[in-house]
Amino acid sequence: MKPVTLVGSWREGPHGGPEPTTGREGSGLCLSGGGYRAALFHLGAARRLNELGLLHTLDTVSSVSGGSLFSALMATTLPWTQQRAFSNQEINQLQCCTRRLCAQDIRTLPILRRLWPTRWSGPPAILDVARLLEEHIRGPLTGLPDTPEFLFCASDLGNGTNWTFGRGRSGGYLAGDIDSAALNWPLARAAAVSACFPPVFQPVILNGPGLHGPVTLNDGGNYDNLGLEPVWKRRAVVLVSDGGGRSQRGVGNNRWSQLLRFVTMGDAQARSLRRRWLIADARRQIYHAVYWAVSQDVSVFAPRLPPDAECLREGYPPPVAQAIGRIRTDLNHFTPDEQGLLENHGYTLADAALQAYFPFRPPSTPWPDLHLPHSHLRPGSGEVAALTRRR
Repeated sequence: MKPVTLVGSWREGPHGGPEPTTGREGSGLCLSGGGYRAALFHLGAARRLNELGLLHTLDTVSSVSGGSLFSALMATTLPWTQQRAFSNQEINQLQCCTRRLCAQDIRTLPILRRLWPTRWSGPPAILDVARLLEEHIRGPLTGLPDTPEFLFCASDLGNGTNWTFGRGRSGGYLAGDIDSAALNWPLARAAAVSACFPPVFQPVILNGPGLHGPVTLNDGGNYDNLGLEPVWKRRAVVLVSDGGGRSQRGVGNNRWSQLLRFVTMGDAQARSLRRRWLIADARRQIYHAVYWAVSQDVSVFAPRLPPDAECLREGYPPPVAQAIGRIRTDLNHFTPDEQGLLENHGYTLADAALQAYFPFRPPSTPWPDLHLPHSHLRPGSGEVAALTRRR
């Protein structure tokens, strides 16, 4: 995809919001939070982006929480320096790495260790998660590819703004920034802090040259669970893969349930507002936006698709999509069928959304065939019916 320049665009304003400016170019992919569920959903979407020749052309990949776990694997597994579409073997290697991580529980042991009395005043449990992640995500933050620009978002609790970890610099609008080489963090730690979900994990405090005092960081979803912030202000094409969950219905009588309800309500409201903002500005032709979400089914895009579009046949119908949307957003063990279901769902939804809304494909160009990652989990199969009944 060639760089595209639009007349209306955005830059960061004094309060972290967009302001009009002249011109924007390039494309960015935003990977939402949502634990392992999001990571597996994004895996399917990335596979289809690659088949369509879009993945290797990205200028920015912005990620949050579970999306950051997948983004880190994608950054370190694929050969970005070759500047070409990735082979099936390379994408399958990314799939193996992602599924291996999502079969491991990386949250229970760190939390239990923090409950031990001698560790109450010790380092945050999320740093134990980071050490577990280093088995899967290797290398330093400074070892990220030159292009695309990989950015891992966290929330700056003190200033109430976005914080990004990047290859060259890490920082935030009000907090200041620090040279990532001076920070000297493993990439796994940056990804873990991006996924530092409250109240399960306590925040991480960071200090260093260039910062305006200590910075308190936790899950990027507290500020922007879609990972839009670094992309929608300066890119001409904004692709958003949303693997996050809907707000739960009802609330229990215990305080833990009520506390989680407070958190999920705030997340749902912020997600809804950003999604509406994204779509409204796309309609005003500020940028081109394509959005797909785990809570959707392919029929949402049917009015803009040919009646014989393959994704309408291979994508999951509403009852199955709704069951997938109820899969937990956690960092514990996901079964092979849960993993395959999520990957298939991300694959077909990304295909439907891009076929419906991606603006730069000549109408006469045939749409590439689908190759469902897990053919045994096609709609109507016994495995899918069994998984749906359990939800």
